[in-house]
Amino acid sequence: MAVVIRLKRVGAKKDAAFRIVVADSRRARDGRFIDQLGYYDPQPRVAQYKVDVEKAKYWLGVGAQASDQVRSLLKKAGVALPSTPKKAKKADNAAPAKKTKGSAKKQASAREVARRLRKREHRADRRTVATKKKAVGAAKPAEAVAAS
Repeated sequence: MAVVIRLKRVGAKKDAAFRIVVADSRRARDGRFIDQLGYYDPQPRVAQYKVDVEKAKYWLGVGAQASDQVRSLLKKAGVALPSTPKKAKKADNAAPAKKTKGSAKKQASAREVARRLRKREHRADRRTVATKKKAVGAAKPAEAVAAS
């Protein structure tokens, strides 16, 4: 179960206030929660907030992930956030080459090459059928003239 610390919206329409809660990440934003850590009211000139520091430290210690807004509030409240390990970047040994008209054909997969070939053959078939129809259509008036 992934546990997150996030804001739960409470209050009236256009008069939002928030509770800082610990919840299962799969739950709805305003749904069931595990624990309440405090509140945040952004409406006054100076935003008001209160955080239970001990509970916050406990939940962060057991692996709960704080949302961006909650992380900001926790910093203001003086809660030391655990350092998150940054993802290692992939090695840029082989930088992708820029595509040009000539290189696009070289980089195409076998599947793409086969698709292009089928498409080309289909176009050629349509041309031959169209020319045969024109030839047949042009021959009929000549036959009609010869018959009369």
